[in-house]
Amino acid sequence: MRWIKNKHTLLIAYILMVIVPLMFIAFYLLAFAQNRYVADSTIVVKQVGEVNAQMNNGIGALLGVSNTSSEDAQFLKAYIQSRDLVEKLDKKLELRKHFQGAGSDPIFELHTNSSKEELIKYYNKRVIVNLDESTMLLKISTEGFNPEFALKLNQQILKESEQFINEVSQRVAKEQLIFTQKQLEEASGQLKASREALLAYQNQNQMFDPQAQAVAIAQIVNTLENNLAQLRTEERTLLSYLNPSAPQIVAIRSQIESVQEQIEDEKSKLTSSGRSDRLNRSAADFEGLKAQVEFSTDLYKLSLASLEKARLEAVRKLKNIVVLTSPQLPQEALYPRITYIIISAFLLLNILFGIIMLIRSVIREHQE
Repeated sequence: MRWIKNKHTLLIAYILMVIVPLMFIAFYLLAFAQNRYVADSTIVVKQVGEVNAQMNNGIGALLGVSNTSSEDAQFLKAYIQSRDLVEKLDKKLELRKHFQGAGSDPIFELHTNSSKEELIKYYNKRVIVNLDESTMLLKISTEGFNPEFALKLNQQILKESEQFINEVSQRVAKEQLIFTQKQLEEASGQLKASREALLAYQNQNQMFDPQAQAVAIAQIVNTLENNLAQLRTEERTLLSYLNPSAPQIVAIRSQIESVQEQIEDEKSKLTSSGRSDRLNRSAADFEGLKAQVEFSTDLYKLSLASLEKARLEAVRKLKNIVVLTSPQLPQEALYPRITYIIISAFLLLNILFGIIMLIRSVIREHQE
């Protein structure tokens, strides 16, 4: 009799702990839980130049990771899950209104009067972004209470992602170009200023090239010194058979004095202590100005090359999103998985029932 009583009690407990909750779960899933449709898409972030360069290498090269930045994929994943994007989507698609559904499913729907934080948390449950670390592919899955919204949400996320990637890459490229253009403007201004200084110096001193003029004067001095040597040689020859007061001697000595004075005059043009208008100082100043012009010219050429390189780099670093799998309108509801949930609930309830019965038996044994 006691065995029958225990068996009856066990049956009642099993019905209350397993069958009743299971029936409630099944009733809720069949009567209240709304169907959720899923739209999937697969994308990868690529650089503009790289995509064109890889077209000849097939899909395998397109899916390669050598030219795909893992940071870009991580940034995009974070952006898709961010509050900024949720607020944009809420304005354009009325996320809150759709996620609240018909109001008959308090478990799977977003409850009314929910905060922004709750909306973001719910959004990240309904929008799943998986990143494949080996290929840097992003798979985006969006859920909706109707297939049209699931598709529209996925398409809008792709659109916003494309805009985000473009804005980021263009902003970086623009900053680089602005920096190199500023350098070019500074180099151009420096070159213009150095050229004006050189021209002003030439106009002020009324000479095109002091160094060339100094070389010419040095050649004249050299020629005069040769002439002076010849005259002295001739003088010594005449003195060998004429008196020092002879007219020929007097004439040649007069020529020697004239040549010596001319040599001194020409040398004074080249060098003179205490004077700032000599050619050696002018040549030194001119060489400094000329060197500054040459340096500014080289700097300007480097700035031009840097600007062109920056423009090429800006084009090469522009990124876009390659959609490998476009989202399609779902035909069947993927969630809730009624059979899976009921079977899982049945197993868990049985395990829980077994644990409770085991604890109950242990307690009874200790009491006896």
